[in-house]
Amino acid sequence: MRIFVTALVAASALSTGAFAAEGAVLKLKTPSKAPTLIQDGAQWRCAGDVCAAPQVKSLPISRACRKLAAELGAVVTFNYRGEELDAAGIADCNTAAKP
Repeated sequence: MRIFVTALVAASALSTGAFAAEGAVLKLKTPSKAPTLIQDGAQWRCAGDVCAAPQVKSLPISRACRKLAAELGAVVTFNYRGEELDAAGIADCNTAAKP
């Protein structure tokens, strides 16, 4: 489990490379209650407040974020297929966050 958490943290620091080009990483305001989630065919794994998927569909970043926020809760940062969501995008994303 410690290796998995370390891998998630390392993946969240990536802004380029193969993982960032096809995968996604997000940081939640509060720790996830679910260790895994399947969203749009992607397998998300969560450890604490960081969740990652090695490969995701090519969706608009704001749509993908809202779908995940609806399932997992408010998002602090979101990197999707190598693109980082800005502050306005995070605010929009969190309108879909479950309470």
